[in-house]
Amino acid sequence: MKKAFALLLLAGVAISSTVYAQKKGDDKYTHYFKDVEEALESKKVTVELTNGVSRKDFLKFKAKYTNNTNDFIIVDPSKTKITLGAIDVYPSEKTFILDPNDKNSKTIDLKDGADFMVESFDVSPEGFSIIPLDGTPVSMPEFQLPASVNNIESGNFEVNLKRVTQETKQTWAVFSIKYTGNEYAIIDPSRISVKTEAGDQFANEFRKSKTILLEKGDSKNVDAVFHIPAKVVDMQFAKLFIQWGECMVETKAEPFELDETATFELDEALTADKNK
Repeated sequence: MKKAFALLLLAGVAISSTVYAQKKGDDKYTHYFKDVEEALESKKVTVELTNGVSRKDFLKFKAKYTNNTNDFIIVDPSKTKITLGAIDVYPSEKTFILDPNDKNSKTIDLKDGADFMVESFDVSPEGFSIIPLDGTPVSMPEFQLPASVNNIESGNFEVNLKRVTQETKQTWAVFSIKYTGNEYAIIDPSRISVKTEAGDQFANEFRKSKTILLEKGDSKNVDAVFHIPAKVVDMQFAKLFIQWGECMVETKAEPFELDETATFELDEALTADKNK
């Protein structure tokens, strides 16, 4: 009886070993990698790399991008170089834009070009450009309210009045601003002001305004809200003149390099546990 039990136990061990060997060579056997401890960082951008996973037919990981500047940053993840031994591969990911001092996470996914069942791999993020808020301001003609015309333009910018309400205590105008140039446009609605016939000037008080980035052909609605004391002028009946100041700026993207590389190392314990 004891001999039979021992034989059964040995058979079970052999079967288990065979199953494990088949499982490890299976298409669904998965490698799990340790998170990269130190972020890749420059004055302009920081990249954090986590959640590395691979099988024979795919490899993916999470990249968290942080814009360290007050400008916009273009990120093109398809320029990220992933090195598997002697082979360099690149993902097919879409370009996106980071707002000033903002963050965004993307899953970098590889499905073609290599056997991804590796013990480690290197990541070299590239494809960065900065779009400075400083640029060339456009000189846009003042816009009269009540409107004598609905459209004005200057350089590569077009402005269209969408709607306006003029009351004694408040004037609220909504404009569509379109960029037709080949670079980038920065729109800062806080730079809009209004001037009375007597020459008094008042700032845009719309509190939800923030800096806007436009590419060629893009347009965006911006709000301008003004409060002028009735003793100065009754806005319901007054002529007002919108002043654009440096609300519209044309600027160019400037490429820069991160010039850093990180390595994902296999997490053997997690891989063994997950593949049970």
